[in-house]
Amino acid sequence: MANCNTLYRELAAWIRRRLRAKQLALWKKPKRLIRRLRQVGVRGELLKMRMAAWRTSRSSYASMAISNDCLAELGLFDIAKLETGVLPEVT
Repeated sequence: MANCNTLYRELAAWIRRRLRAKQLALWKKPKRLIRRLRQVGVRGELLKMRMAAWRTSRSSYASMAISNDCLAELGLFDIAKLETGVLPEVT
């Protein structure tokens, strides 16, 4: 298999963003996102935002509310960690 590290990293980032967008779509209202941000420890005034799921999923607020660690705890496998460019040993 060819060296696909960049491709895997980009694909993993897209998958995480898509999952964040789906969760934001389920929350529907900014109040639910703000409540989740407070749960993970974000303090201070939060900027107002629209809940357009795909656009908001790229924001830092969405990344804080649903972190990569949180997705890993839920069982998401990170394909970016696959070892590429190594041929299996043939016996």
